[in-house]
Amino acid sequence: MIWPSVRTGKNSRLGLSHQFVAAAGITIAVSMAVLSFAISQRIEASMMQTAAEEGALFTEFFLGPSAQELATSRTLSPESVKNLDDLLAGKLGERVRLIKIWLPDATLVYSTSKETIGGRFPSPHITAAVEGKVFGHFDYLDDIENATERQLHVAVVEIYAPLFRTGTPEIIAVGEVYNDGRRLAADLASIRLTAIGIVGAVSAPMMLILFLMVRRASDLVTSHQTSLVQKVIEAKNLATQNDRLRRMADDARLEAGSSNENLLGRIGQDLHDGPIQLVSLLMLKLTESNDRKSAGTGYDGPRDASLQVLTARILTELRDISSGLVLPQLDGLTPNEILWLAVQQYEDATGVEVGCRIGDLPEDLTQPLTICLYRIVQEGLNNAFHHAKAKGQRVAVSADTQWIAIAVSDTGSGCAEDNHRDSRSRRALGITGLRNRVEALHGTFELLSQRGSGTTIRAKLPIARTES
Repeated sequence: MIWPSVRTGKNSRLGLSHQFVAAAGITIAVSMAVLSFAISQRIEASMMQTAAEEGALFTEFFLGPSAQELATSRTLSPESVKNLDDLLAGKLGERVRLIKIWLPDATLVYSTSKETIGGRFPSPHITAAVEGKVFGHFDYLDDIENATERQLHVAVVEIYAPLFRTGTPEIIAVGEVYNDGRRLAADLASIRLTAIGIVGAVSAPMMLILFLMVRRASDLVTSHQTSLVQKVIEAKNLATQNDRLRRMADDARLEAGSSNENLLGRIGQDLHDGPIQLVSLLMLKLTESNDRKSAGTGYDGPRDASLQVLTARILTELRDISSGLVLPQLDGLTPNEILWLAVQQYEDATGVEVGCRIGDLPEDLTQPLTICLYRIVQEGLNNAFHHAKAKGQRVAVSADTQWIAIAVSDTGSGCAEDNHRDSRSRRALGITGLRNRVEALHGTFELLSQRGSGTTIRAKLPIARTES
């Protein structure tokens, strides 16, 4: 059993050992009362049975001879009444306080108190005695027929016993004897006290032993509780520190993503302003030289033409790389417009139509989240173009109150072409980079590819809104 804690002050609490003492004290007190009551009731019943049997002998010996005339009459003769009155005049009267004789129909034919003689007072005790049973119990003279005897103000032992016709089993009357019950009551009180003392004497050592055990257990629990509280405090501090470090790591990853975008933009701009300009100038010179030589002699046409084609291819490659690295101007565009921009740029560059299903997105998404969505669409479509021959390309975006789900898929050969991938992907922002972006925003990222069933890039990102 777990006893509830009882508060005794503002910051104090009743300890386990004190709870045990209180509970054990109440339990033992109730147990002693119940046990003493049970013992006294049992002894009282036994003593009453003994008193009833003794009373039956008394009534048969002293009242039987005087009651024989009731076999043929409903009243006692004056001589019989005098003999009965004389019984209480002697020493027997010190013990026997009242005598009554009843007819089988509960009519009182004799009583030490003459006022109620002739009255009829039905009683289950008289009925039981008429059936041959002996009955005894304490009586405080509360019945109607005891109105006069009630002035004795003492507890008496009331005994009912049948009176038989001499030499036959015929019951002719019922004798009722009231013995002084003060001694019996005192004995029962003594027995109750003795029972309480015995229970207390037996229970006290057990209670002491149990108290010592509970006290020791309480001290041990208190010690462990203090240790656990300290560990909980340390765990909370560690959790707070870990949360702070996690937020710092997330901020660092977000800043790294932003720095990466800036770096990619600078690289793309440098490619455009440097090599692309130089190659463009070279292409222009080759074109002019080809125009001049085409009118003269000694011109090696095929070799100049191949050089011009190679230069054009280099220029195209550099422009593609530059346009893939530089993030377009996204300011002023909603998240839906940004995603459609990524699809439109891909379709313009490749001539491939993409199936789109883009649901309504909140317009106040944070910039890192919108850039992440843009890069997922861009990388997924470019990868499918280079490695899945742009078969069955689809973009699906949906949102609820807390999450944005995005999927870029194709119906290419999937894993069948993994070993033939071009390591020089022209738009290789990288799956690892996308995964890092998504995880930095507390999202989930999956790359699903099965041989013959195509590839799907799937991400789920929590909605993050800009502060008003």
